Amino acid sequence: MENFVTIGQVVKSCGLSRATILRLEDKGLLKPARIDAKSGYRYYDNHNVSQIMQIKHLLEMGLTYDNILLYYQNNGNPSELLKLIEPRFYSIKRIYDEIRIRNCNADDAIEFNTVMLPEYVCFTRDFRGATTDDKYKAMYGLYHEAVERGYRLLASEPLFVINHRDDYLRGEYSTKNVIDYTCCIPLEPDGAPDDAVTYPSCRALSCIHCGDYSKLGDAYNSLGQKLKDMGLKPAGDVRGLGLVASYTGRDISMSRYVSLLALPID
Repeated sequence: MENFVTIGQVVKSCGLSRATILRLEDKGLLKPARIDAKSGYRYYDNHNVSQIMQIKHLLEMGLTYDNILLYYQNNGNPSELLKLIEPRFYSIKRIYDEIRIRNCNADDAIEFNTVMLPEYVCFTRDFRGATTDDKYKAMYGLYHEAVERGYRLLASEPLFVINHRDDYLRGEYSTKNVIDYTCCIPLEPDGAPDDAVTYPSCRALSCIHCGDYSKLGDAYNSLGQKLKDMGLKPAGDVRGLGLVASYTGRDISMSRYVSLLALPID
């Protein structure tokens, strides 16, 4: 049939099963160019094939059928799709940066980026202390409590601490300074308790540090200097994320710890 192809030809060209092609139709994502009224045979044109390939690509990126349907229902407006893709992009890039900086074999390596932090829904508690060990003990206890309560932990995001301090902005970070800080356990939004705290998505200046915690102060002071050099203004307190830390593996060498400092900015 002129300008049309069969479902068998689509299956072969697109690398998808017949069941998947029919599933796209059931989900409202695909409408064959023509369906024979007598035989029920489906025929597709180039527009159908191009759309199938776009859907395949979006599925491979981790989007769901419902996500993709929303995109098409909005006449291709990408705003909602961007909201879905950006957190995935941030998560993948963070893992990539973490592995790359660990692979460089340089002690106390530091790298800066401007990133979009995703929205977090967290089980939180405020503490007061000075050292990294203080924060570790506080976070360990809170994490245990979250598990005891049966909260659904968010696998894609690490635990983090919001440090209520500004000494690093003056290049004066010190472990002798007793500060207030908030320990945050990211949770699955659908299973979060009523008193969970939501931190909205925001732009941030990030500093990835690879090395022993004893040199983490240098990373904080470097972050403060970088902020000045770029002419940026903080829009919140710096967050400390333990990407690779003592609680992520008992046998990880301290020289291989990776911390991410993320400072919300205007």
